[in-house]
Amino acid sequence: MSKQPPKFLLIDAGNTRFKWAVTTPRGRIIPAGDIAAKDATTVRISELAKKYPKYRTIVASVVPKLVPVFRRTFAGRIHIVSGASPALGLHFDYPKPSELGADRVAVAVAVHAEGVWPAIIIATGTATAFTVLDAKGRLCGGAIAPGLQAQLTSLLGATAQLPETKLQRPRSALAKSTQDAIRAGVIINFQGGVNETLRQLSAALPGGRPHIVLTGGNADYLTGSLDLPHTLRPLLVFEGLLIIGTRLDRPTK
Repeated sequence: MSKQPPKFLLIDAGNTRFKWAVTTPRGRIIPAGDIAAKDATTVRISELAKKYPKYRTIVASVVPKLVPVFRRTFAGRIHIVSGASPALGLHFDYPKPSELGADRVAVAVAVHAEGVWPAIIIATGTATAFTVLDAKGRLCGGAIAPGLQAQLTSLLGATAQLPETKLQRPRSALAKSTQDAIRAGVIINFQGGVNETLRQLSAALPGGRPHIVLTGGNADYLTGSLDLPHTLRPLLVFEGLLIIGTRLDRPTK
C-alpha cells in the first residue's frame, strides 16, 4: 500500500496580516484564513494547531515574538523557514543569508524552482521588497522600500491639516479633492518608485532582461503600470513554503 502524501499547514506571519493555507494530498494550495497580525495571539495560534492536528507546519514569520509560540504550539511537526534552512534548493551570493526575511526566502525558493533566471520578485506588503535572483539562480540581493499603506500613513501622520483618507484608486491623476489628491499622489509615487527601482536593479543585473514576478496585497495597484512584462502570483509565499516542506519530507539518501 502506497504511503499517503503529507498534508501541510502553511503560515505566512507578516507585520500586517497573518495568513494560512492548507494543501490537499495532491499538493493544491487552498487559502484557509487571513487575520490582522495583532489578532495572532497565543490562543489563536493554539486554536489553529488544534484545527489541523495532523498537518506538518511550515512557517514564514517576520514577527520574532511569534517564533517561540509557533515552536511550542506545533512542537514536533514544524519548520520555521530562514536563510539558513536546509532543503531550500537555493544558493546565495549574499553575505549573511540568515538576515533575510523568511517571506523573501520563501518567494525566492518558489521562483528559483521554475529555473527562469535572472528574476526580480516584488512583494507588495507592509514593505515593498525586491528580491533578486541572478543569471545563475543565486539570491544576490535586492531592495526594500516602504509599502503603499506605510506611505499613506506616514504622510497623514506628518501633516496636521490633511484629512483621514482611505486607500483606493483616485478618479483621476488630476485630483479635484484633497482626499483624491492624496490617493493620486501616494499611488503614483508608489508606481513610479517601483518602476525606477526595477530599472536600476535590471541595469545592475547581468544576464539579460529579468523575469518579473509580482505578489502581495498591493500588487493590484501595480498591474498595468509596470514598464516591464510581469507575472502575478498571489500565493507565491505559500508556493515557496510548500516546496520547502516537500523537500524536507523527502528521506535523505
